[in-house]
Amino acid sequence: MERQVIINADDFGLSPAVNRGIIEAFQAGGITSTSLMVNMPGFEEAVQLAFSQPALSVGLHFNLTYGRPVSNPASIPSLVRSDGSFHSDPLAPARDSRDVHRELTAQWERFVRTGLRPTHLDSHHLLHQQHPEIYKVMARKAYKEGVPLRRSQIQHAISGVPAVKMTDAILLDSYGGDEGRQRLGQHLLSVQEGITEIVCHPGHVDETLREISRWVDIREQELALFASPEVANTLAAIGLVPVSYRALQKVRTRTSIRSRSRLRSGKGLRRPVYYAAPQRPAAKGRRLRKAKRNGVSMNRSHRAR
Repeated sequence: MERQVIINADDFGLSPAVNRGIIEAFQAGGITSTSLMVNMPGFEEAVQLAFSQPALSVGLHFNLTYGRPVSNPASIPSLVRSDGSFHSDPLAPARDSRDVHRELTAQWERFVRTGLRPTHLDSHHLLHQQHPEIYKVMARKAYKEGVPLRRSQIQHAISGVPAVKMTDAILLDSYGGDEGRQRLGQHLLSVQEGITEIVCHPGHVDETLREISRWVDIREQELALFASPEVANTLAAIGLVPVSYRALQKVRTRTSIRSRSRLRSGKGLRRPVYYAAPQRPAAKGRRLRKAKRNGVSMNRSHRAR
């Protein structure tokens, strides 16, 4: 099995300057994927940039800590403060799972209304790693939509969670300065067989970002690394295959239009059109002999029926 790596830049849509940095890193081959925040000031520009870079894998960066919700704040009281903005503390307790589901649905729908479709699902501030109930809501959504969910480093002991597509491993770190560059090199050397996600936060800094986030200067330091040729060259030198979250997307079974209409009508099919059960040689021979006695021509399409 190959050693494959997804390098995902979080916070696409956070601000115009962050957007530009992420695109620079993608064009340099330093990242393969990004995650979009749909309720932040850079959202609309990020959508335009995503359309201009169709090879860029764009997932939903589910956000419950920055800005205001997509839902009516009155409909999700456990997620917001009195002014209607999100609780900013990632560890804020008492987030009602019904409110989480409502807001996740609203953010997903805002994403798909752009004409894009999320290639994966993850969360800002690792909320699905910190909160088991948020993990459950997100896992169910990922399963329903047939997209991968970012791997949690914590195994949540909860029931009723479907099995969803995930990477085999995830590396969470920051990459500022020479020390960060060295750590990234060590992480890349440690990647095992399968698919590993490396999370990063490259971006330029603007006033919009400074008003929203305290995670500022480190973004430009990470941008200097991931927008340089060094990352792509290192991947090639050590035999790592860069992939995006599209490598993990659920493969949907193709059926003909006729098959779908029959299934919707309730008539159903004995077997999928493209997956006819193999015949046993003896049974096939009996059918051929019987057909010859009856004067029937056994052409290819009849045999495959």
